[in-house]
Amino acid sequence: MRRDLLIDCEKYRQHFMDLLEIGCKIVDLPENAPAYLSPKDDLKDFCTHCTYGKNKGLTTHLYGCHEAHRWNGKYIYYCPLGLTFTAASVSDSSGAITGGLVIGPIIMGDMQDVLYDMPAPEMAWAVAQLSVCSTQKVRHISEILAAVAARISDSVRDGRENPLQNQEKLLNEINIAKESYADGDTKSAEMLLRFENDLHNAMLRGEKTVALQMINELLAHVYVYSNFDIKAVKARLLEMLVVLSRATIEAGADPAETFRLSEDFISQIEQYSDVDQLALWISDIVRRFVVQAFDLAQIKHSDVVFKTTNYIKKNYSEKLSLDSLAREVFLSKSYLSSIFKKETGMSLTAYITKVRVEKSKKLLLENNTSLAYISSQCGFKDQSYFTKVFKKETGVSPKRFRNNIYGTVE
Repeated sequence: MRRDLLIDCEKYRQHFMDLLEIGCKIVDLPENAPAYLSPKDDLKDFCTHCTYGKNKGLTTHLYGCHEAHRWNGKYIYYCPLGLTFTAASVSDSSGAITGGLVIGPIIMGDMQDVLYDMPAPEMAWAVAQLSVCSTQKVRHISEILAAVAARISDSVRDGRENPLQNQEKLLNEINIAKESYADGDTKSAEMLLRFENDLHNAMLRGEKTVALQMINELLAHVYVYSNFDIKAVKARLLEMLVVLSRATIEAGADPAETFRLSEDFISQIEQYSDVDQLALWISDIVRRFVVQAFDLAQIKHSDVVFKTTNYIKKNYSEKLSLDSLAREVFLSKSYLSSIFKKETGMSLTAYITKVRVEKSKKLLLENNTSLAYISSQCGFKDQSYFTKVFKKETGVSPKRFRNNIYGTVE
């Protein structure tokens, strides 16, 4: 991120912190250096002292900013600890993401539910000190944060930077590539395929830095090989995206998400009629594939799991199906089932049952509440089924559970 953008981000970061009394961070994505969070050494920053998922803070918020860039500038998400954050992306003059602002952590919903499901009990005291906000308030914060980030980004697009300046490295690579294709024989095509194969292998080996460095080199060869003909360039780039999407999946990215990105890019590429604009766009696309493969898959899984569990907690009294849950998180049923079991150690059905039984226990504390009412309020189809499930989960019937609490005899 350029210095003037960082200055603007820091100014608004302080405003948000003073106004909300909630943490606010800057995610910076320098072009030729690793991403980082700012301020780097904030003693008051919750994520700095989090003992769960060590060193996941940057990756989590990179995920949030990339998702914000994808979803019109804003995104609300969960960290691996189950706490809520909202991110807004900041873009450069070409529209590519260059960083973002992140507000959080926030407790969204019931504090006791968050503490009950916490995967790191040693963090309970620190979590209990966090601000609790309603879903509506978090959405308001997200909207305002996105508007501020858009204003910062728009100030770049208004003309403070010439987009062609960002192509200096690409132009250098093009001049080098021209020498390789001077003879125009069949070796040219073989060389292009070799570069595609090298990028594919770099991703499979987990060499993120190497893969990113190869982007301009590969694009230069695509342009020179295609003789800068826009139709030919688009054809080669589409072939490259197919190869890249397969490599992204093999490197561990979410297949459904990768295919979705590929479909979006195929539809977007038709908008471009200028090779310079196309170069800027495709550079951002390839970088998003690389980040998807190396940085975001695991964090996305945690976010999806917490979004799913949050939905279940709010709708446990309703009829819940795998179809409805999958629609909520924009995944296929099979993929959601797979990552939920992997992340939590239990199936979705088992988790829904667990939530319903825990909610029924609270209602059983009210001695005058009928079992029929409790079963209907907790999502069980009838009292008989409620009794059967409750006894299986707790070892006693709902009636005995209540009697044990009040010390009465059946």
